Amino acid sequence: MTIELITNLMILLCSQIGFLYGVFTILIRERPLYLKMVVLAMACMMVGRIYVLLQYVTKGTVPDGFNVGMLGLLGCFLFLFSANYGMIDGLADDGDIEYLKYRIISFIAPVVLIAIYGSVFFLKGFDINMIPYAVVILFIAIASRYHFKHIIFPDIEHGIVRSIRGYNVVALLLCVFTALWIVFDLTGHTYMYLICGILVSICCIIIIPLLKKEATKWTTI
Repeated sequence: MTIELITNLMILLCSQIGFLYGVFTILIRERPLYLKMVVLAMACMMVGRIYVLLQYVTKGTVPDGFNVGMLGLLGCFLFLFSANYGMIDGLADDGDIEYLKYRIISFIAPVVLIAIYGSVFFLKGFDINMIPYAVVILFIAIASRYHFKHIIFPDIEHGIVRSIRGYNVVALLLCVFTALWIVFDLTGHTYMYLICGILVSICCIIIIPLLKKEATKWTTI
């Protein structure tokens, strides 16, 4: 059993645990749509890893290039972005010029992640397989901006941002570790790939329980 297979299996199991916990505690109960979207993010992560493992079982190799596993990663971070941008950001940020500095500072997260991915071009040179991963990294970077923003942004009125800062920290770490995981996959650093996979798995298994615990502070629940 290869390290790539072990890593993907570990992420699958942890994202599946997170998803199933979310199904039984969030999706089948009357919970805010925000929480449900994060559960669906874990579902995408899980489905993507299922495809990779099935590919290995049937063909004996981990897929390279564009594949359904990438779509699972893309869907995961698209749901995380949509939840924060579409449902929380408008409540947290009223557009006041006083908070402009926090909006600008929040771009640090996506810039850093894109720079990390850009380092692959210097370490490895251009490869056609880097193009679809670049799309995934773009969505990870966009999601990371709002997670970072909601960590540093002052809670103006509703208490929504303050109550889920722990979740946003874990989600931001998930963005960072997934980006590094992709980078080490492309550059062939097998053991760093495994370490980042372990960190991604930890984030996947704790993110839903943590969000559920913190979101109970919302008056809307």
